[in-house]
Amino acid sequence: MRVAILGVGGVGQVSACELMKSAYVEKLVLADISIGPAEELAAELRRETDVEIQVKRVDARDVSSVTAILGDIDVLLHIGLPENNFAVMKACLNTRTHYIDTASCGPRWLRKQLAWNDQFRAAGILGIMGLGCDPGFSNIAARYAVDQLDEVDEILIRDGDNSVVDYDGFCSFFSPQTAIQECLAKPNYWTAAKGEQYLPTPLANKEEFEFPEPIGWLDCYHVEHEEATTLGETIGRAKGCKYVDFKYALHPDFVNTLKVLRYLGLDSDEEIEVKGVRVAPRDVVVTSMPKPVDLAGKIHGYSSVGALVKGKKDNKRKDIYVYTIANHDEVFFKTEFQATIWQTGIPPVVAVDMIAEGSLSATGCIPPELIDPIPFLSKLKARGMVWDVIEKTSPLLQIT
Repeated sequence: MRVAILGVGGVGQVSACELMKSAYVEKLVLADISIGPAEELAAELRRETDVEIQVKRVDARDVSSVTAILGDIDVLLHIGLPENNFAVMKACLNTRTHYIDTASCGPRWLRKQLAWNDQFRAAGILGIMGLGCDPGFSNIAARYAVDQLDEVDEILIRDGDNSVVDYDGFCSFFSPQTAIQECLAKPNYWTAAKGEQYLPTPLANKEEFEFPEPIGWLDCYHVEHEEATTLGETIGRAKGCKYVDFKYALHPDFVNTLKVLRYLGLDSDEEIEVKGVRVAPRDVVVTSMPKPVDLAGKIHGYSSVGALVKGKKDNKRKDIYVYTIANHDEVFFKTEFQATIWQTGIPPVVAVDMIAEGSLSATGCIPPELIDPIPFLSKLKARGMVWDVIEKTSPLLQIT
């Protein structure tokens, strides 16, 4: 199996290191517009393996630039900026290369990506949209829970982290661009009656949610996310699901900073002129923030992502919560990465595992929940990303 990783930031580095544990990998291409980190990683990996490792300078915005590295590549992991997904997908169509990404630029972009299904199927290739931790693991966790129930009422995705970080300033544990964009967008949700809808204001519907110990109760905010775009239609509606949403636990200081950015217009990606130079305000903010990979070893606490599915089984009410949890310090000790990017980099590698062995042979463009959850979750645990299930059952109330 010949694999390319486009985008060798923190998550891309996690995926590369994990792929090198696989006997089926014959060749690995590390590609980025800035090849310094890729060169350093390649040098480290070459000391540990005889697998052919190449480093390529590639502009993900340029279809021809991406196409040029894919001649003999079986699978491409696009772990760069989601805004470049379509250019990379076009390159994969040109070379008939399987495509996996970890995020989209929001619900509308995701729907457009999935609309390429017929083109990918005609080319005989698979495209998986949003296979990181959330989206990604969260979708597959929801599918696993839905499959255990006779009827489904709600699918609720929850992301929580109780960590403190050794950094005095505004930072994000994952892509700052994505964090600012999705938290300040109008939150999406799904209902059986009306399909996907949007709330009028960002960071809405704050609620307390109890994450598994040792995290406990955290304030969660409704934000824009990919899961609500697909889960209701793909796996929910057939079992009577009425509602799907995503909520993210955010520290009050982070929320306040986001609100200030919005108030000042610093969340905008539309360029303005400053002293003769055209810049996007959000790019200025992001440039001033640390890269998530550089926070490794500085974050202390736990990160958890899970899917809570409420419904019925054997004529009893049943809630099933499928989740993963990781300690930042333990992950750093074992891998030298922080937990959030590590949790994002492992799931796409599991999909490559399944493609390599032939257990994931679909073609077309799919969201993660259309992957068989049993083998996927088994392989995820084998790669060290543990997950667990909490179930609560209660009798249905009888009205007489």
